[in-house]
Amino acid sequence: MKKSKILFLTIMIFMLFCISVAVGQDLSLTDQVIERVLDNGLKVLMVKRPQAPLIRSILAYRVGSVNERPGITGISHFHEHMMFKGTYSMGIKPGMLDKDLDIIRQIDEIMEKVVEEESKVKGRDENKIIEWKAQIAELIELQRKETIISDELWGAYQEAGGTGINASTGREMTQYYVTLPKNKIELFLALEADRMGNPVFREFYSERDVIAEERRMSENRPGYFFREQLNATFYAASPYSWSVIGWMSDILSTTRQDMIEFREEYYRPDNATLVMAGDIDVDKVMAIVQKYFGTIKPEGKSPRVRTEEPSPEYYKRTVGPDFDVPYIEKRVYGKDETNPYVTIMFHIPPLWHDDLAPLYMLGRVMSARTGDMYMDMVEENEIATSVSASASNSMYDGSFTVRATTKERKNIAVVSPDSIENKLWTYIENAKSKHFDEELLQRVKNSVEASFLRSLRGTGIAGTLVRMETAYKWQFIEEQYKQRMAVTFDDMMRVAEKYLTKGNSVTGILERKK
Repeated sequence: MKKSKILFLTIMIFMLFCISVAVGQDLSLTDQVIERVLDNGLKVLMVKRPQAPLIRSILAYRVGSVNERPGITGISHFHEHMMFKGTYSMGIKPGMLDKDLDIIRQIDEIMEKVVEEESKVKGRDENKIIEWKAQIAELIELQRKETIISDELWGAYQEAGGTGINASTGREMTQYYVTLPKNKIELFLALEADRMGNPVFREFYSERDVIAEERRMSENRPGYFFREQLNATFYAASPYSWSVIGWMSDILSTTRQDMIEFREEYYRPDNATLVMAGDIDVDKVMAIVQKYFGTIKPEGKSPRVRTEEPSPEYYKRTVGPDFDVPYIEKRVYGKDETNPYVTIMFHIPPLWHDDLAPLYMLGRVMSARTGDMYMDMVEENEIATSVSASASNSMYDGSFTVRATTKERKNIAVVSPDSIENKLWTYIENAKSKHFDEELLQRVKNSVEASFLRSLRGTGIAGTLVRMETAYKWQFIEEQYKQRMAVTFDDMMRVAEKYLTKGNSVTGILERKK
């Protein structure tokens, strides 16, 4: 081996050793995380990371597509967009607030007429709808020219030296985040409190068109409709059944009033978590948090998801342990101009359940590139280009997914979908009775440990904290890690036997469209 390679490897080993030692000394999150809760319910989590004069800040709301309902699917993602459209003091030209609000009022009044006319089953006057929409377009253009300052919030963060400015919406959480110099933390807290308490949904209907176009772009991706229908079939009752972007019919009919009502239910301090990691002076920061967020007073409580997916385990829990669970196996077939694949999905419990750790580890072991499933289907017999197995980390109903993408030659599958499906079931059944290689399980555990340690390093710990606190509680981060590291082969075989059954499955088969 060349000296340069030996030196490189020596340096890498030394660096990994130093990282593991440094992080290992701080494994207890309880000693690192400082938690405060305001009287209005806002939870604040802080972690000191004084290595650089920066603070990573995230404001997360416990709301996503799972909190929606038919008629307003996609509204969480839509709301994320609208939160960048300004408040009573941001995004508005000086002295133009009254005119701006008057334009919004006029738009809302005309849109009410549009909604009423479009909702008619019979006798709809299309000419009126066209006329009213033209009036709305004129008002939107007037607003843009005379009252709005576009992207003022983005500009404020950038001028303050902010990096990583963005937002995201998922099934269970919406978050807004930025990294700023420590002396600019008040800017973040002032702007986010303003957005929480005083949003003005400007350009609502033009932005609705943007969201619709975003959905159309997704629809242009091969296999999109199949995946959407497979997910909707898997989640027959749960609101996980629609995508984050929502159904097109809902996007195009959502009104500004719908969003105002949705915001009042979910975008409030007692349904939010504020996480900051960096060079923090706790007392000073909390005084600023209280100054800006403390005056926001929520009313009532945010609704929670009630509907559960009727899986075999659900029946046993609600009807009785001796209940003869009905055999229900669902299948979805599709064709599209893309690589064919087979997906088998199983219903599993939420992330806090004791069975999730062995299910998670089972997925990692089954997916391993040195494991039997990969070596057989991809390397040796070359019938698949990829195979995977994974357990979700869901707040409510979860899924365990096993999938293989079929290998093709000149766009023709080398084996039938039945062959791929049968192979997958072979390894699913093996997981119920066959021990995996001891070294493979240890390698997976080593990888899990490395990922856990990385998630706690630097200011990146903010994202780790906010995800777990939103889904369950931040203290579960360590507990989840310990559960995963303690998993045995017997644990994995037990959960495979319990959940990976045909009566608990939905199979999706996508073939290439000829």
